[in-house]
Amino acid sequence: MKSLLYKEFRLAMHPLCYVFTLVFPLMILIPNFPLFIGTLYIIPGFTILFLGANKGKQSNDLFYSALLPIRKKDIVKARLMSVMAMEMMALIMMGIMYPLKLVIEASMPEVTSPFPTNGIISGFAFAIVGYVLVNAIYFLMFYKSGRSVTAPTLIGTFSYVIHILIFTSILPAYDSKSNTALAPGFYHAFVDINPGIQVIYLAVAIVLYLVGNYLVYKKASQELEHADL
Repeated sequence: MKSLLYKEFRLAMHPLCYVFTLVFPLMILIPNFPLFIGTLYIIPGFTILFLGANKGKQSNDLFYSALLPIRKKDIVKARLMSVMAMEMMALIMMGIMYPLKLVIEASMPEVTSPFPTNGIISGFAFAIVGYVLVNAIYFLMFYKSGRSVTAPTLIGTFSYVIHILIFTSILPAYDSKSNTALAPGFYHAFVDINPGIQVIYLAVAIVLYLVGNYLVYKKASQELEHADL
């Protein structure tokens, strides 16, 4: 597994994957910009990874990996671990940048953030659950044939966009200066609550992420076993 992961990060991972993972989360610093829209741009990052692209050239990575003296399920495991690493690194980057975002917005009196300071934990929980959804779509669709990433990309991206819209729809106008919500809604049950409850949300999301990705790995491995490469 160590050698497979080495191949993933040194051969299969295109430099643009790192750009998508490390740069787009910086969008969190843009004042009045939707807080978690940067997490969406990680999806094109692992689309490039699934293409098997190395420095702009398709290398037919899956066929090459299948010829190696390894189990097919280890191919899926290494790829899933690579994708999960990209997702978690993006969220870590956003977490590191969030205090700076607060400083920037505090220095701009005209900016009224639509997202409360104490809602960041719930936001991360929602993003983590969204990534499980995208991983399931991507891995199950791709490894069924092992060929095209077009349909997984379109459906996975669209699903995550809907996921974000659901999240933002429960966030009414919020006055970050006075720390009060300007409209009621499900928002109060999900965001404007005790941070301790939000930590529970995050813990549940992490469990769902781990269990969900394990199930994705098991099912995608079965699909790859029967795929005609």
